[in-house]
Amino acid sequence: GPPPAAVTDVQVARGHDRRNATVTWKPLPGVQGYNVRWGIGPDKLYSSWLVYRKNSVPIRSLNVDPPYYFTVEAFDAHGVGPQSGIVSAK
Repeated sequence: GPPPAAVTDVQVARGHDRRNATVTWKPLPGVQGYNVRWGIGPDKLYSSWLVYRKNSVPIRSLNVDPPYYFTVEAFDAHGVGPQSGIVSAK
């Protein structure tokens, strides 16, 4: 079968402590999990979390000053779906 569809409605909220952020997205039915990627530029998404059975993840490893960029992709037994749109958090 085909890989999952693109994840939608990705939102990022940086905490009062700017080293923290929470990434949320609209869950997709039937997927096994999600890859959440982030970095300091839209073309530098070098960090990632693998998430199962949830549609959110807390990120607790950011630097205080720079803006960060995030994207989410779903995966299942048929492959990895396309990345969501890139969301910035300043």
